[in-house]
Amino acid sequence: MKKVLSMAAFTCLVVCAISCGNKREKNAPVGYESYTDSIYMVNDSTIGELQTYIYEGMLPTDAGIPANYVLAIYSYALNSDGSYTLTESYTETNGAARTHYDEGEVLVMYGTPDDSTAIVYELISYNNRPRLHLVAEGDSALHKVGKDLKRVSHDIRHKLHRK
Repeated sequence: MKKVLSMAAFTCLVVCAISCGNKREKNAPVGYESYTDSIYMVNDSTIGELQTYIYEGMLPTDAGIPANYVLAIYSYALNSDGSYTLTESYTETNGAARTHYDEGEVLVMYGTPDDSTAIVYELISYNNRPRLHLVAEGDSALHKVGKDLKRVSHDIRHKLHRK
């Protein structure tokens, strides 16, 4: 029993010595971490310049009406997260012309049920519009897919082409 108690006491002593030996700034409050313990990205020249990628074309709206889209994606690389602006223009069945403007964040995801290597752009609106999912066709075109990440239309005209 003495051996077990002495081993437990020794273990506690080692743990206490290790935790007390951690470097902390003098007179720092408990729970304080210095900025040198964290990773911050400040003016990193390896990132490069903010790029603008513009896509234009026709896609079906949620109501199935063909609409002209102009999509601008702003990111540091083609397949990286960023932001977007979108202009959607169409004519309703009653003849009224509609144009919607939207902006938000672009989240890049990988894989669909049909292709594990596919690149999917999820457009998340700042204006609480439904999320739009687009699958990249190389670096030259985007196709609209639904929430299940399956193509909305197989019409070859329904895609956005990079300008």
